Amino acid sequence: MIRRLASLALATGAAMALLSAPAGATTVDSIPASVLACHNADAPTSGGGWVHGKGWGDCKQSVDVFVQRFGWSWEIYAEAHYNGPGSAVASYNCSGTGHYSYRTLVQWYEGSANPRRAISEERRFNC
Repeated sequence: MIRRLASLALATGAAMALLSAPAGATTVDSIPASVLACHNADAPTSGGGWVHGKGWGDCKQSVDVFVQRFGWSWEIYAEAHYNGPGSAVASYNCSGTGHYSYRTLVQWYEGSANPRRAISEERRFNC
């Protein structure tokens, strides 16, 4: 049993070293700043029983903006769309729902099947 654990630890350590090797890896430093800063998500705001999430950016893409609320997981409660460069505000009528955490999610595609995202900091509101 001890030999098996030692072999597993040795194999796991070797695999981790291989996975963390820098050869061919793409780091945040190697991604152009223009791509990283293409679109942004502002922290949500609240007023009059509504939560608003704003997305904005300078790149020419189709962009979706979502207001998300955390219950058991992050769920979408409102959405808006803009064709960049530009901005949009997604608004959710939260009247009478109580205390929840909210965030803004901005999502766009850059020629691949995987979306790029910008996520704001969370804010907690009592509606």
